Amino acid sequence: MRMKLVPNLQEQVASHLRLRILSGQLAPGTPFREQVLAEEFGVSRGPIRDALLTLTKEGLLHGRPNVGVRVAAAPSPFKRAVIVNLRREIEGAALARWFQTRDAALLERLDANLAEYQRACAASEFGRVVELDMAFHRLLVESAEDGSLVDVWLPVILRMFLRYSRHRMLVESYQEHAAVVAAMHAGDEAGAIALLRAHIV
Repeated sequence: MRMKLVPNLQEQVASHLRLRILSGQLAPGTPFREQVLAEEFGVSRGPIRDALLTLTKEGLLHGRPNVGVRVAAAPSPFKRAVIVNLRREIEGAALARWFQTRDAALLERLDANLAEYQRACAASEFGRVVELDMAFHRLLVESAEDGSLVDVWLPVILRMFLRYSRHRMLVESYQEHAAVVAAMHAGDEAGAIALLRAHIV
């Protein structure tokens, strides 16, 4: 099925492929062929080539001369543990920072995200679930220090495959997010941070 994309084409293609990789829909070692992707997305090979280059720079793809581009290997258990700890520290710090101001605007955005997240889970829209999952965590990180932590956080999360397989149902991921936000609404800083850290695995 051909997708309909709008400018910026390269960013649109990269976004679609990034979600597939991070969610585990594309296994490590899966090859990417420019012509096949160009036909799928209904664009020329130029935007495809640029998108693959972007994802390679992000560490999601691995390219070798005369071999092509493939999905990069998942991080080793040791590396994943380091990544998980980094994410917990960054996002936990951002959440702690929010409790200093308790800006209601962030709660409104998180509530809106949760409503759409719950709907996507119920409809088994896996791609949308991944997108909303990342958006939820990005909202938390962006809320601290005028978003200055995003540049630190983004390379970390892009090297981490999201583990939905640990849930019996997609809605369990939504429930973990909702518990964090409920603690924020209740003013429970320690509880919110503990729930967030437990969610990041």
